[in-house]
Amino acid sequence: MELDIIIVALKKAFKSEEIKKAVLDDHWYRLNIKTGIHSTGFCFAASEVIFRLNGGTDNWKVVYLKDPDHWNNGTHYFLENKHENTILDITRCQYEERGIKIPYDLGKGRGLMKISKKARILAKLAGLGEL
Repeated sequence: MELDIIIVALKKAFKSEEIKKAVLDDHWYRLNIKTGIHSTGFCFAASEVIFRLNGGTDNWKVVYLKDPDHWNNGTHYFLENKHENTILDITRCQYEERGIKIPYDLGKGRGLMKISKKARILAKLAGLGEL
């Protein structure tokens, strides 16, 4: 599936209350509502949806950062394009809008085994089909 189509659908999905409740756990849902930044909490599921619908390991490396101070006691996920060596982070605004600079160069790669429940739900509710 074309990357632009996936990104537009996901960004629209981030704004849906139904999708927030279906995909985000309580901590991230509350933070999403509190900050008013719609992408908050969607980083892993969104990265996985893009990864699975747009070439998987042929195109992408899944990367994560752990930092309890900046990532709300969690981990931030994004993608690195293997062909262009560029970062794709469609949820970066959840940090940038709070004045946090994301140290992408400190990210570590990780694999994806089975399809996560959150990514499966997000893809379906965003109108992107089954993963």
